[in-house]
Amino acid sequence: MKTRSLVFSMGFNGYQRIYARNIETQRAYCARHGMDYEFLDRPFFTPLLMECCWLKVPLILAALDEGWPWVVYIDCDVEVRADCPDLHSLERPGKHLYMATGYSGRLNSGVIIVKNSPEVRALFQRILDGAQKTLPPEDNVGWGENGHIIHFAKNSPLLEIIPPQWNNNHDPALADYLRHYSAGPMRPLYAPRPIEKAWALLGKAYLKASKWRSAPASDKFFDNLAALQATATRGTGAFGAAMRDGGVRLAAE
Repeated sequence: MKTRSLVFSMGFNGYQRIYARNIETQRAYCARHGMDYEFLDRPFFTPLLMECCWLKVPLILAALDEGWPWVVYIDCDVEVRADCPDLHSLERPGKHLYMATGYSGRLNSGVIIVKNSPEVRALFQRILDGAQKTLPPEDNVGWGENGHIIHFAKNSPLLEIIPPQWNNNHDPALADYLRHYSAGPMRPLYAPRPIEKAWALLGKAYLKASKWRSAPASDKFFDNLAALQATATRGTGAFGAAMRDGGVRLAAE
């Protein structure tokens, strides 16, 4: 039987091994607070390369469509601290999207907390449909889905900006709940073990050797994203029929 909340993360191209310790903190947090947890790591390597981070958007949509009251996405390079409170304590009237800002001062999509509603589902559908939209410079982060989430969500009345303790990617001294070792000031604080260093080197070699780039602007981007989601969610029912049918759902469909 489902709980009221689905928390999920994902890791490909070696990230699933490099940040295995963080993933276990996420799993332990969900066990403490009675939440369902899914970690997606297939295929091990994906030719979507860094753009595989777009997968979180159709997965959030699918989980919302499946009827989860709360859906939470956490990057695999995020450590959940042992004293992290129940995330439902963040709930505010009329708010359905909870995100913190990162060291750039803009929304950071490494932690996305969503309370289900028709309005928030429509918001994520706009983000997905707009994947090929050219962003203004103030929203553009150069790659991935973060800039599109900034662009479509920053002025939404559904958004509640939460304290940085819930996604800290900028202040090593902060007494945080979710410590995000993303590229920037926090990355050097994650001390990889020898085996994790080896996986990091392997992942970099794969990224460097790949001659295929599937940017959102490419003709096959949505097809490639659909193929990734079909493989990643095989064997789990958490994301419902939208995943089992194997297609990224666009509004036009």
